[in-house]
Amino acid sequence: MNDTDIRNIVLANLAAQGIRYVPVGVSARHVHLCRQDLSRLFGPGYALTPRRPLTQPGQFASEERVTVSGPGGSLADIRVLGPVRGFTQIEMAFSDLLRLGIEGQVRLSGSVEDTPGCTLKGPAGEIAVSRGVIAAARHLHLSDAQAACYGLKNGEIVSVRADGPRAAVLEQIVCRVGKGNELELHLDTDEANAVHVRTGDILEVLAPCGPEPIPDVRRPGCEKAAACEETEPMDVITERDVTDAFRGGKKIIRCRPRAIVTDAAWDRARSLSIEIKR
Repeated sequence: MNDTDIRNIVLANLAAQGIRYVPVGVSARHVHLCRQDLSRLFGPGYALTPRRPLTQPGQFASEERVTVSGPGGSLADIRVLGPVRGFTQIEMAFSDLLRLGIEGQVRLSGSVEDTPGCTLKGPAGEIAVSRGVIAAARHLHLSDAQAACYGLKNGEIVSVRADGPRAAVLEQIVCRVGKGNELELHLDTDEANAVHVRTGDILEVLAPCGPEPIPDVRRPGCEKAAACEETEPMDVITERDVTDAFRGGKKIIRCRPRAIVTDAAWDRARSLSIEIKR
């Protein structure tokens, strides 16, 4: 059992108690290839070389890379993910699509009907793909057991809240539940950069009706000005949360009795003279 497995077990157990947080996986631009296109780009009978496993069971980042081209330009060294699929799919952020000169369409992975195509170039050849270029819809992977803990169903739409210097609520997140899924929220690089989150960060899952209004405690003269030096009670505290609290002028981080506080968070708090209080 690795650290990711342990983290997801803890988060699922918390979710069963009504404390719903999910880990982020930032998905950079990449390509999925069908068997025929793999052979045309890398040579007959070619097999992908696994570089590292991904969180989703059976999937991996390979050593192989291709160049993706569109009417406006090209992007080199785009990693191929494995295993091979039944059809080729190219997943890009909107900033990538602008560079390529390709009109972006937000689609769930696997939904490539009526999507634009592009040109792919590998060491053994170049091919024109008639469709398959998408900007992947943000989505949340869960196994059946994890979904039961979170009270979520396949296809259900949820929102998540990202705290920190670019705090925001991300909506229209599609739940992908079932065999072959493992707890992880997938955002592309544009989305992650916009709200200042990275792979491994933990975000709060909100009820489908959306978040409750957050009182403004930072405005000068506010009745709750005395609370400005303390954070709101938190359920999960990471090193990143401590850094954000420090930057926001907080001296005390409040956490609920059953909150998860990472070792790195304790160390960072001591170094910044910030008190973590349960």
